[in-house]
Amino acid sequence: MFTSRRFIALFILTALLALAACAAPTPEPTKAPPPPAATSVPAATSAPAATAAPVATKAPEATKPPVPTATTKPVSLRMAILVDEGTLNPYTYVLGYPGWNMLNLVYDTLLILDADSVPKPWVAKEYKISADGKVYTLTLRDNVKWHDGKAFTSADVKFSFEYYKKNARGRFTTPVRDIVSIETPNETTVVITLPAPNPSFIYEPLADAPIMPKHVWENEADPKKVTNATGSGPFKLAEYKAEQFYRFTANATYFAGKPAVDELLMPIIKDPTTVFASLKTGEIQGTIRELSPELVKDFSSAADMKVQRGPGFATTMLLFNSERAPWDKKEVRQAVGLAIDTQKLVDTVLLGFGTAGNPGWIHPQSAFHDPAVKAEFNVTKAKTLLDGLGYKDSNNDGIREIAGKNIEGTLLVYSNNPQRIRAAELIAAAVKEIGISFKVTALEVNSLDAKVWPDFDVAKGRDFDLSMWGWSAPVQVNPVRMVQLVHSDPKVGNSNVGGYKNPAVDKLGEELRVTTDAEKQKTIVRQMEALIAQEMPFVLLYYADGNYVYRTAAYDKWVYQKGQGIFNKLSFLPGVKP
Repeated sequence: MFTSRRFIALFILTALLALAACAAPTPEPTKAPPPPAATSVPAATSAPAATAAPVATKAPEATKPPVPTATTKPVSLRMAILVDEGTLNPYTYVLGYPGWNMLNLVYDTLLILDADSVPKPWVAKEYKISADGKVYTLTLRDNVKWHDGKAFTSADVKFSFEYYKKNARGRFTTPVRDIVSIETPNETTVVITLPAPNPSFIYEPLADAPIMPKHVWENEADPKKVTNATGSGPFKLAEYKAEQFYRFTANATYFAGKPAVDELLMPIIKDPTTVFASLKTGEIQGTIRELSPELVKDFSSAADMKVQRGPGFATTMLLFNSERAPWDKKEVRQAVGLAIDTQKLVDTVLLGFGTAGNPGWIHPQSAFHDPAVKAEFNVTKAKTLLDGLGYKDSNNDGIREIAGKNIEGTLLVYSNNPQRIRAAELIAAAVKEIGISFKVTALEVNSLDAKVWPDFDVAKGRDFDLSMWGWSAPVQVNPVRMVQLVHSDPKVGNSNVGGYKNPAVDKLGEELRVTTDAEKQKTIVRQMEALIAQEMPFVLLYYADGNYVYRTAAYDKWVYQKGQGIFNKLSFLPGVKP
C-alpha cells in the first residue's frame, strides 16, 4: 500500500517535474530578448550614424556659402574700370567719371546729389543762405570721423577750401577762388561769405569738392605727391597697385551706416571687350562702363544678369580748336555741324539708346532747354557756307582748298572707346561730302588729354585740330556750368578746352554766374543756349543712355542717379536717402 502510495506520489511528482521540465522551454520566449536584441537593430541605427550622419551634415555645410552671398551682405564685389585713376586724391584722380566717383567713396562732400541729382544735406546736416545770397551758414554733423579716428570738424572744411584756393585744381579751385571769408565759430559751424550771390555754390563746391583732413594735408606743399588717402567716406582705400587694381574696404563706423559691400575690388582692364567677357565668365560682377548698345540685348537675357537703363547726361561732342585755322571761323564750324546727322549717329552708333545732341549744350530733358533750339542736318546749306567763304575744290580731288592748301584736320579720339571711334569715322565720311578731310587718329587717354587739356589747365593752351570729347554728367546737372565751357577767361572758363572766345557769351556768362532768381536764370541760360548753337564752338553729337549690367547674385541694390548712372556713393548705402 505504502509502496503503491509512494509509487503514486513519486509518479505524480515525477509527472510534475516532467511537466515542469517540459514547461521550461516556455521561458524561451522570454528570451524574446533577442527581439530586443533586434532592438539592437539600433545597432542598425548605428548604420545611419556610421554613414549618412557625417555625410549628410557635411552637405549642408557645403551649401552654406551661397546663403550669405545670395542675400543681404555681399562680402566682396569686383567691378572693373578702364583707366588708372592715380593715387586717388583730389589732385591726382584722372577722369570726371569714374575717377571723381571713386574719390567720393573715400572722401565726403558737405552736400550730396540725391537720386534725382538735386543737392541735399550730407556731412552738413543743414545750411542757410542769407537774404542777400552772400552768406552760407552750414551746421556739420557731430558724429563724422576720419578713417584714422580723428574728429571731422569745421577746421577741416576751412582748411580744404583755403587749400584749393592756394593749390590750383580747376574743378575745385574755381568755385572757391572768390570766397571772401570762412569763419568757424565752433567745431560744427562754418560760415562762408561770398562777394556776390552765386547760384552754383550749392553744386560747387558744396556738393562737389571733397573735404580733406587738415592734420594730414596741412604740411603738404605738393598735392600731387600726397599718397595718404585718409578720408571720411564709406570706404577706405586699402590697396592700390598702379595699372592693376584698387581695393576698398568698408568703413564700419561711417556716419550714415556701414556700406552694404564689405570689399570693393576694382581691377583696371583697359580693353572694353575684355571687360564684358570677364563679366560673362564671372571674373568680375559689374563695371562702371556703360554697356555698349549692341550688347544690351545679349546681357539682358543672360541668367543672373540685370541691365539698368536710364537717361545719361554725359555728353559726346566734336570739339574744335577755335584758336587754329580754319576752325577759328564760325562759318566753317557751322558747315561741319550742318554736315553731321546727329540722329543717324544715335541710330547707328548707339542703336537708338540715346538722345541726339542739342547744339546749344543743354540736354533736351532739362527744364532750362529752349525747344526752339534744334539741330539741323543740311548738306546743301553747309556747302553754301563754304562757297561763301571762297573755299573751292579747284583740283577736283574732292577736298576744298584755302590758299591752295586742302581743308583738313586730324580728329583725335580715345583708343579705348570703340563707340567714339565709330562715330569719328562716320563724321569723317560726312564732312568729306562737303569737301573737308578729317584724319581719324586714336590715342591713349593720357596722350590725348595732354594735347587737348594739358595738366587739366586751359590756361596752358592746346595742341590739336579737332577731338572727340565729352564731359561727365555732373557738368550737365548744373546749368550754370555752361559758363565754364565757353567763357574766355581761363579762371572762369576753366573747361573751355577749345579756346573759344566771344564777348557776347562772356557777358551773358557773367550775368548767369550771379543770378539767383530762377526765372531770370532760365532766361539767361536760354540766351546762351541759342548763342552757342549759332556759334558752334563744338558740335554736341549725342547723350548716350546709361545701360549698366551687373550680376544680381553678387549685389543688386544699385541706385540709378538721374543722368549719372549706378556707380555712386548711394548705391552702397541702400536705404539711405539724403
